[in-house]
Amino acid sequence: MTKINTAKVRGTNPSPESGGTDPVKLSGWVLPGMDYPTYRLSLVGKAMNRITVRKLSAANDLTYAEWRVLSRLATATEGATIRQLADMSWADRAEVSRAASQLEGRSLVERRDNPEDRRMPILSLTKAGRRKYEALVGERAAFHEALMSDLSDNERVTLDRILGKIALRLESMK
Repeated sequence: MTKINTAKVRGTNPSPESGGTDPVKLSGWVLPGMDYPTYRLSLVGKAMNRITVRKLSAANDLTYAEWRVLSRLATATEGATIRQLADMSWADRAEVSRAASQLEGRSLVERRDNPEDRRMPILSLTKAGRRKYEALVGERAAFHEALMSDLSDNERVTLDRILGKIALRLESMK
């Protein structure tokens, strides 16, 4: 088993020469007592969310929750229930329900009866909803591609593998 250089991983001042980042340039990157990559992952996620919210609301009059519903429904060929959408988007049902109602009010989403459970209607995109999704998905993909542009193919694979492990651990903590 390879021993990890903990000074590099847990150090409070990783230098760029050692493969780290300069925390002076990244305000809040190091927090005493919380010097974990997962803490920094939460910072990165929060920053990504802020940028996403700003871009979606400015140009497309969508909230982030609405985008999550729209994008998940775009891949659900038979539609999905609120519960299924919440599971797919890692969000709570109330947030998904509110977003779906807003999208339905703008004729981007429609509901139909669920033959298996009348209490849980099946949602699907309307033609206008599909057009909205198709207009945005390229922009969203370009945003994520830009974020990853400094990573090699191997680093992207490694990052995805590590994130998958963290996600599985989170799933087990529910």
